[in-house]
Amino acid sequence: MDSFSKFTQSVSSNWTPFTDKVGRSLTQYKQLASEKLTTTATVTPLPSDYLALERRFLAVHQAHQSLGRLAQKSYTPPYTPYDMQRLQQQLSTLTTKLSQPSAAPKPAEQESNELTTYEHLLGRAALGVSEDVGLEEPLGAGLFKFASIEEKVGDARVVLGRAVQRGFVEPLDEMGSGAVALGMAARKQVAAARLELDAAKSSMLAATKNVDEARMHVEAMEDRFVTCIEEATKLMEAVVASPETLRHLAELVSAQLAFHKECAALLGDLAPELDEILTTQEALYRAN
Repeated sequence: MDSFSKFTQSVSSNWTPFTDKVGRSLTQYKQLASEKLTTTATVTPLPSDYLALERRFLAVHQAHQSLGRLAQKSYTPPYTPYDMQRLQQQLSTLTTKLSQPSAAPKPAEQESNELTTYEHLLGRAALGVSEDVGLEEPLGAGLFKFASIEEKVGDARVVLGRAVQRGFVEPLDEMGSGAVALGMAARKQVAAARLELDAAKSSMLAATKNVDEARMHVEAMEDRFVTCIEEATKLMEAVVASPETLRHLAELVSAQLAFHKECAALLGDLAPELDEILTTQEALYRAN
């Protein structure tokens, strides 16, 4: 008998919060429907300062989502691993051939499907063609040099992608699931508290008995409404005022700068070499 009594008490204690939650949800839905379907429903306005802060908070939230998504797409594509050892062997073999122009070129190996960045793809394509053209030819030598540089540019892009993922995309995701999520949840609590307050006001105005009880309920809902606004304000201000978003943006710019500096140095060395090879080929072409 004692076991049954404890069981019924446990069910009752678990059931009561559930029924209270359902009852509050029904009250909110009823009030929302009244506001949508009629023009006479009571609607408590939110403070102007709160609305201004909410707009700024939502703007920061939108910036996190859009910038994070674009950075993920632009800088951290789903790279496919490629055979680095094989490519290094190709480069070593062709370097040896450059020092031995009389060596007959061998057919290029079948290109692996394991490609990564576009720069790696360009470099590998140029590498194969350079062997077919002949490294003793100006075009073959130029293609080989281009392939070597594009390989390094591709490696730099992989480093960029990892830096952007680590320093920008992942931190924004963490903020989105942390501080920003708390602010979004608090906004929902404010909306729910406002609906419950206005429902209580409507019930008090329509009450013909127990008016004092209805008035006390309105006062309790007003206190809850104010508390929810204060909590939401604190959480949204924490997001809006935080320097973290700007810090992560600076990390993104730093990663971009390092990448473009390295690319500028690599391509800056390549360009005059190609110009020199081009001048040689033009001279040979005119001589013929």
